Amino acid sequence: MWSPLDILSLETWILIATLLCLARFYLHRKWQFLKKLNIPHYPPSILKIGTMRYNFAKPSEFFTTDLEMKKKFGMIYGQYMGWSPRIVISDPDILKQIMIKEFNNFYDRQKTLQKVNGKALNNGLTNITGDTWRRVRHTISPMFSTSKLRSMIGVIDKCADEMVENLKSIAKENDGVFDTKGVFGKYTLSAICSAAFGVDVNAQKDEKESKAIRMAKKLFQAKILSNPMFYILIICPWLEKIVEKLDFTFFPRDALKYFENLTNSVLKISSSPDPKQVSTVLQLLAESQISEEETKSKTKGLTHMEITGNGVLMILAGYETTSSAIIFLAFNLAWHKDVQEKLREEIKEIVNEDNSLDYEKLNGLKYLTQCINESLRLYPPAPRNGRYCEKEITINGITIPGKIHIDIPAYGMARDPEYWDEPEKYIPERMEDMTKIDPIIFQPFGAGPRNCIGLRLALMKIRLAICKVLLNFELDVCPDTPEPPIEIILEATMRPKVDVLHLKAIPLK
Repeated sequence: MWSPLDILSLETWILIATLLCLARFYLHRKWQFLKKLNIPHYPPSILKIGTMRYNFAKPSEFFTTDLEMKKKFGMIYGQYMGWSPRIVISDPDILKQIMIKEFNNFYDRQKTLQKVNGKALNNGLTNITGDTWRRVRHTISPMFSTSKLRSMIGVIDKCADEMVENLKSIAKENDGVFDTKGVFGKYTLSAICSAAFGVDVNAQKDEKESKAIRMAKKLFQAKILSNPMFYILIICPWLEKIVEKLDFTFFPRDALKYFENLTNSVLKISSSPDPKQVSTVLQLLAESQISEEETKSKTKGLTHMEITGNGVLMILAGYETTSSAIIFLAFNLAWHKDVQEKLREEIKEIVNEDNSLDYEKLNGLKYLTQCINESLRLYPPAPRNGRYCEKEITINGITIPGKIHIDIPAYGMARDPEYWDEPEKYIPERMEDMTKIDPIIFQPFGAGPRNCIGLRLALMKIRLAICKVLLNFELDVCPDTPEPPIEIILEATMRPKVDVLHLKAIPLK
């Protein structure tokens, strides 16, 4: 008869059992952290990887669990990512302290999964921490000033015109039915490369899909949440230092390399004697270069790798999040014809003054701003934000321990019936008086000093795209267009659950 002793000795089995018991005891001790703080939470377990599976069991559930848990636990509750505790806070008064007043104690977004994006992107603004972030942010901020944005609007306007020409061709050949990601994705990639880098990647001109678009799509098709390494690093965060040295990345290497090479090739042009050949953004990046040694003493400047990483980040962030914002806005306008017509009349009125659109006119379109804000409320670019508490602090009677992550449920707060009437409905009029909207509850681009650095550039691209589209077309739904609110999922970024979201562009007479 078979016996376990036929495989291993009794002593070895005892050793294994002892180690398993010690490991379980260690986990039990780790999982007492939130309980000792009297922070409510679901009971953690090994099968649920702490409490992660409550959030990540399905890609679409990430967006709904925060509201469900707020109803169950209140505005402050806990979670375990593996054995690492996190505190989720949706109390606006506490969040104002965390994100603004006490920012110096919460200046990093997080400390984990920051170095798993490839060497270049690991040096991007969203992944660096501490004094390095302060130096890089201080250096890059001037390239998004009002004067720089004004200088970019001409090339973005040209890209928007190319997008309109593409839609006109589609209207003739396909009865106006178009793939929103295909059209708006090409526009946003073309606009960011032209405006910030001064290069034309032919994203919109080629009849066939350009290499730039193929590589951008490939990057954002990475299924990070279904990658086993994601969970290994959550359970064993100390492995991140090892995978960083191995230059591990969740993203396809050939796609990352393509955009790194594109950034570096444009940087080489910055040494050209003809300044007209170089965009102001790339000039600023190139002129800011300092050595690794100088980073220890200077508060401004970027190393070559930081320039490359932030160049790549600028392209990728400008492509995916902005195109998604335009897609969701177009979707909402197509389903709400009264809103669309009112917005079209506002655009016509301001354009007809001298048949042009400039930076000031775009910002003066009040109803357009309302429509954009309401769409961003329903479909924020980032469903969650985060801050890392450096030292223990007490805020409004709540003690937050040091060295712990704080999760901020941006999506949950933006759809919370406590703050919004009929939160699932698209009602731009609710955004008419922004002084009545708490910027902590509505934070599509984050809040405080570590908000999205490129938000004004993103809004400019969105405004131009929608203005050009509505001046030329009526947006309508197709038989396969899902009804609002559209279901969304989280993969590499947030996107509609449907693989292809179709709308119809009907030329105006």
